[in-house]
Amino acid sequence: MNDSLLERVSQLPEEPGVYIFKSDKDETIYVGKAKKLRRRVQSYFRESTWSKNEKVRNIAVEASDLQFILVTSEREALLLEANIIFKEKPKFNVLLKDSKVYPYIYLSDDGYPYLEITRIKTRPGTYFGPYTSTGLVRRILELLQRIFGIRGCTFDLSKVKKPCFLYHLKMCSAPCAGKITPEEYANRLESLKEFLEGDTMKVRHALLERMNILSQTLQFERAAEIRDILSSMDQLYAFQGVEASYDLKADVLVVSSGLATLLQVRGGMLLGKLVFDFPDGTPVDFISQFYYAKGNRLPKSLIVYGLNKSDLKPFKKDFSYIGEPRDDQETRLLQIAYQNIDEELKMRLNASHSLKQAQQILGLGKFPSRIEGMDISHTQGLYTVASVVVFDNGKPNKTEYRRYRISGITEPNDFESLATVVKRRYSKHPLPDLLLIDGGEPQVRAVEKAFSEIGIDGYEIVGLAKELNELVFPDKRGRILLPQDHPVLRMIISIDDEAHRFAVNYHRVLREKRYRSSKLDDIKGIGPKRKKALLKAFGGIPGIMEASEEDLYAILKNRKAVEEVRNWIERKGGD
Repeated sequence: MNDSLLERVSQLPEEPGVYIFKSDKDETIYVGKAKKLRRRVQSYFRESTWSKNEKVRNIAVEASDLQFILVTSEREALLLEANIIFKEKPKFNVLLKDSKVYPYIYLSDDGYPYLEITRIKTRPGTYFGPYTSTGLVRRILELLQRIFGIRGCTFDLSKVKKPCFLYHLKMCSAPCAGKITPEEYANRLESLKEFLEGDTMKVRHALLERMNILSQTLQFERAAEIRDILSSMDQLYAFQGVEASYDLKADVLVVSSGLATLLQVRGGMLLGKLVFDFPDGTPVDFISQFYYAKGNRLPKSLIVYGLNKSDLKPFKKDFSYIGEPRDDQETRLLQIAYQNIDEELKMRLNASHSLKQAQQILGLGKFPSRIEGMDISHTQGLYTVASVVVFDNGKPNKTEYRRYRISGITEPNDFESLATVVKRRYSKHPLPDLLLIDGGEPQVRAVEKAFSEIGIDGYEIVGLAKELNELVFPDKRGRILLPQDHPVLRMIISIDDEAHRFAVNYHRVLREKRYRSSKLDDIKGIGPKRKKALLKAFGGIPGIMEASEEDLYAILKNRKAVEEVRNWIERKGGD
């Protein structure tokens, strides 16, 4: 054991603070907080503690240095500890891991802020959420636009002069065209924020009052519009499937069985039903990491079991209420949170069973906890792209999905494309437990050859031949034909479908980008629709240059436009 480290520990003050253990490579390996630093840290070096806690022993053995930061309160220590853990991600600390990437509603900080859906919190602005699903968020955004008219576009408004169709649909107040003053827009934003914070009844009462006034003044058409908005609100509440009083603004937290479930209720609506991997975590760990380190918005109330008085003390300043259920409604919500953990565990057990079956049926050397699926997409060789999707323990890990653009291939060649991606990816990244290829024996052979060329062995490959959904291998295992409802085949097909979807979406983005921007922009009278039609018909600029006047007319249906294209070809030669 490091004598200089022990000497440093003996000199620690008996004051509140945060302590940071470092490795011999200066990496943060553990962060903790204590009311009395010296007494707490000394416990890491007692054999009596080691016999009860192996993690403490491993920290003491691996630590080469110790740093500490003094603070003035338990709350300050908790916030500092949470932020260091979030930033450094020490190997011995309990870390909160999202079981999926949840969506947020993002409100920008422009002069006229816009609303959109995002999964990444990197830009300046305000974030509401996270929410359970993108579908729910889209319903909420549509409702908010109908009520408040906040814009959803990201355009530079100084370059826009006319309102778009959303203005005419009464889903945008058109600040781009000066249809609303900055003061009125700001007022609407404040009401929108109140709604997302849970003050839905205030908005509802205002809408009802407005509808009644319009009806009394015989403005029945406008009153009907508000009636439809109120109906949409009711439908949205029914969609989220949990009954709660309109005045409830609370989060409900359960930590159990290595998982954490959080229900987020705002204004009687269940906006979030979130599940996190949290092995060995406590409610205090979750609260400090989710709310303080990750910067998620604090609810008015937090309903949670398992906190004693000392646990509650640092948090009381930030919550109107934190603690156990106060009534039957909150007790029922807590039960729903426990039920969600039970369902998540059942689902994971089923996935684990399917993976064990896959290991046996496919003859794999080890349990396939990490499976990567690969697919190729192109249009007659143009804009060839590849996708790699990642499934950890049977669930998609979208943060590790990757897209590859493959240049230099002008003719359809899936074999060369697969080989290119395999070389690029696995010369830099570790092999998965199983690599799933979209294709039969030729594709699998191409991947096998690519691995050989970069000197990698020990890989596991399976191809999915689409004709009969046969499983194909590069060795003597030959082919396996499973029943269409077999859980292993269904799992493999779902991974293959996800890889295909991800590749096609990327290819579509590149193709549309190509349609939007090309040398054809210089031709008078050729707008986006005609440009897209020409590129689609002739495959690109070279094809357009070789097209006859009759071929061009068959696409453009306009002699003047054909003449402009021919003049452009003669004038610039397509350069």
